Amino acid sequence: MAVASVISQYISAALIIISLLRCKGIHGLYMTKLRITKSKASAILGIGISAGFQNAIFQIANLFIQGGVNTFSATFVSGNAAAANADSLVYDVMAAFYTACGSFIGQNYGAGKKERVKKSYQISLIYSFGSGMVLGLLLAVLGRPFLSLFTRDIAVQDAGMQRLVIMGCSYGVSAFMDCTIAAARGLGKSLIPTVIVIVGSCVFRIVWIYTVFAYFGTIPSLYLLYVFSWSITAVAEMIYFRSIYRKQLAIG
Repeated sequence: MAVASVISQYISAALIIISLLRCKGIHGLYMTKLRITKSKASAILGIGISAGFQNAIFQIANLFIQGGVNTFSATFVSGNAAAANADSLVYDVMAAFYTACGSFIGQNYGAGKKERVKKSYQISLIYSFGSGMVLGLLLAVLGRPFLSLFTRDIAVQDAGMQRLVIMGCSYGVSAFMDCTIAAARGLGKSLIPTVIVIVGSCVFRIVWIYTVFAYFGTIPSLYLLYVFSWSITAVAEMIYFRSIYRKQLAIG
């Protein structure tokens, strides 16, 4: 499995590079024109490093969540693992709109098209939220056929359904956080959004594990930390984005 994943990634990368080399438009790849510009490299690293650090911190928080999962039975742990396969399916679809959001906002911001910055954010947010909710609700309704791809054990499926129902109704909320982060980065701001998401979604989750989950010790009290952390972080991120949007674009 691991070898197949690595090979597929290399093949995908090679095909993309070949496609870019053959392209003669402004987005084509011209090897003879590749240069490192100090100012542009600094801007890219500033956004990239903070984004990478954010993802690394998320994994640390997820270790604490997994610790909470492990307090339940082996059947529940297996059901959780099976249901967790849905996460990447939904997140990847939603992430496509985040990427588009950052790209369109960056382009329109650079071109000085103020209103298009707002529209790019709003449209991307609607699409990402809609796709997350639709896919999530489908998983909540059709969860058993999905889980049957990974296990035939009814008890494990029952455990997996508990996660799918809660997460299926929550996925869309993450769009307000992630899409707003992408929008802020499109305006060249990455450090503050990263700090907000680390505090709101990472530190908050660890605190939740040792307080709310420790008190109730139930499955809902574990998985509800996602929607609460997304909501809190989203509010802070949206306030920050609104501030820099008005400041940098001088819009009342």
